[in-house]
Amino acid sequence: MNRFSLHLGTSVLALTLSGPAFAASSAEELQRRVDDLEATVDALRAEIADIRKTPEFKPSPAFKDSKGEYAFKFRGQIAADAAFFNTRKGANDLNDGTQLRRARLGIDGTIQKDWLYRIEIDVGAASRDDSATGEIDVKDAYVQYKGLDESTTVTVGQHKTPNTLEQAISSSDTLFTELPLFVEAFTNRATAGGDYKAGVSVKYADVNWTATAGIFGENYSINGGGNSGGTSTAVYKDEGWGPAARFTYAPINGVGETLHLGVSGYWRDTGGRTSGLRFRSGPEVSVDSTRLVDTGNIAAKSYSFVGVELAGQYGPVYLQSEYGRTDVDRLAGSDVSFDGGYVAASYVLTGEGREYKDGAFGRIKPKTPFSLSTGGWGAWEIAGRYSTLDLNADTITGGKEDNYSFGLNWYPNNYLRFLVDYVRFDAKKGAAENAGDAIVTRVGVVW
Repeated sequence: MNRFSLHLGTSVLALTLSGPAFAASSAEELQRRVDDLEATVDALRAEIADIRKTPEFKPSPAFKDSKGEYAFKFRGQIAADAAFFNTRKGANDLNDGTQLRRARLGIDGTIQKDWLYRIEIDVGAASRDDSATGEIDVKDAYVQYKGLDESTTVTVGQHKTPNTLEQAISSSDTLFTELPLFVEAFTNRATAGGDYKAGVSVKYADVNWTATAGIFGENYSINGGGNSGGTSTAVYKDEGWGPAARFTYAPINGVGETLHLGVSGYWRDTGGRTSGLRFRSGPEVSVDSTRLVDTGNIAAKSYSFVGVELAGQYGPVYLQSEYGRTDVDRLAGSDVSFDGGYVAASYVLTGEGREYKDGAFGRIKPKTPFSLSTGGWGAWEIAGRYSTLDLNADTITGGKEDNYSFGLNWYPNNYLRFLVDYVRFDAKKGAAENAGDAIVTRVGVVW
């Protein structure tokens, strides 16, 4: 056999032996590609199904993209009241009646995961009559950034100032239909330094503590346009402004057991306000807007507020209390101070507790929602509160008021609640005394 024949035979033998291995390798590669293609098709089908699926309802629709970077949902609240008064002493004959206390509509949104926004308006005033002023009231109108870290939020626009525990709790989650006397007087957005105002704030929230601070101007609806022809009767040189802050700490924060401590305050320059700074409050029933204690307009350079908070829960038992003081640097005359506070307690007959998050307590969520078919009765709660406010100082005789309130609250499910409050009020302003009783009911729904 010559050398050429030997090489040819060797090559043929090698090809013969390598054929099965080559074929097996090609088959494995083909199968891998088929598996990858099937996985891609399954992922596309899942994405298409996610796009086509019905939006989530809890109970309003919420929309979001498959990656969770964009989201959009509706929000709102309705609160309808009816009240009946009995005058025991004084010339004020408070009017029985009904009121659409709140009718709020809004949207929440997310942009590229780190940016959030909210706009919410209250059209409750529009239910009065066509001649009512301010029929649309802007509440929240802000943009938030949460990209710094998981605990820090920066908010720009109109939002709640960080003052008092009662203001931090959503209006749909409070124990009673209305705010305590001193909270209404010292944090009213139109006449004082709290509630919804335009500004910028930074909030850090950990599991056990929160810290919030910001700079705030006026509410968007206040003063209409400063010195350029606004509709407000107040006279300004500049828009009022000032810092506000709140710090909370929960040394005990477990399931069903919470101890909350807090302090908040603000300082505000009035912008040369010669009128409009005013502290006042009614009988803790808003169906009749009569103010039983009222300082009248105070000409002031600046004013400040500081408040302390103590609250907690142990199972179905809940306690909440606050004290606050306001100091006013008047344009003429000596400085004056006013103060007030309250103590409230409740017991949930059905055993539920409140959720505690970011330095505030939420509403009761029933273990067994009301249903005639399944036998659930929702959650039932009884509550009591003592509230006091003193607006007498130096030459200002704003009056002093003490209120006692008792309530029965029913939560059929997470979104509905029915409240019945009895309020016994006793106010003295100068020589005039006003005392009486009120029963107020509320039907509320939030989504």
